[in-house]
Amino acid sequence: MLLTSPVWAQEPGEVTDEDVHPLLVNGFSMDIGVFFPRRTLDLRVNRANPALPGENTLIDLDQEFGLRNGDETTAVEMAWRYGQRWSFLGQYFKSTYGVTKTLDEDISWDDIVFNAGSSATVAGGFQLTRFFFGRELDTSPKHNFGIGGGIHWMDIGTAIEGTVIVNDEPFSERRSARIEGPLPNIGVWYKYSITPRWAFRSRLDFFSASIDRYDGYMINGGLGLNFRAWEHIGFGLSYNYFELDVDVAETNWHGDIETIYSGAYVSVTAFF
Repeated sequence: MLLTSPVWAQEPGEVTDEDVHPLLVNGFSMDIGVFFPRRTLDLRVNRANPALPGENTLIDLDQEFGLRNGDETTAVEMAWRYGQRWSFLGQYFKSTYGVTKTLDEDISWDDIVFNAGSSATVAGGFQLTRFFFGRELDTSPKHNFGIGGGIHWMDIGTAIEGTVIVNDEPFSERRSARIEGPLPNIGVWYKYSITPRWAFRSRLDFFSASIDRYDGYMINGGLGLNFRAWEHIGFGLSYNYFELDVDVAETNWHGDIETIYSGAYVSVTAFF
């Protein structure tokens, strides 16, 4: 009777923690892996003073410089469940690029022209740090649905250095653009324990507003599967998507940035 009492204590059909994937019952999880994004990056620049005449020139950096759009980058995601229904979620990844080539055509930036046939170097990067606080709305054992808000702290920069011709004399010039700061967002997430070893998870953050120096929208989402291989270790495969399209009104740069990072994210997951 003593040996069988635990079985009697469980009602028929009752779901215990052992029947659920740890992503839904453990207090903390962290994914460390590699993000394989396809990147598009378009940049519009014009004069520092938008009241001055001048064309808001589009510079397609991927096309002009033949940037590789599939450079892999390390990425980290984490989730911490505290209290009865509250969660803190985070995300981080950083991507950099740099290439030197002979220009096939003129590139205009502000009041200078990087001349076709000259050598120019473009370099830059994108860094994203996401902080998100949420509340669970569904507490059923195998489902986890929540909603919340947070901020995305972004650091985006690019620079071109090359040769310009002034009065038939060549000069080396450099032009750069950078935005850094937080964008608020709202978001939702959903997790489902398919079996004790397999779980589906998804998330979506969204921002669309005019705040301070920025006016535009942002989408950040992901969906995928996680396999628990051992008690505290699993493996994840997800599709992550990030899109940003904002007009910028900085002191020394008025223009806009359009960028998309999308692709597979392969990770090792720790559950505690």
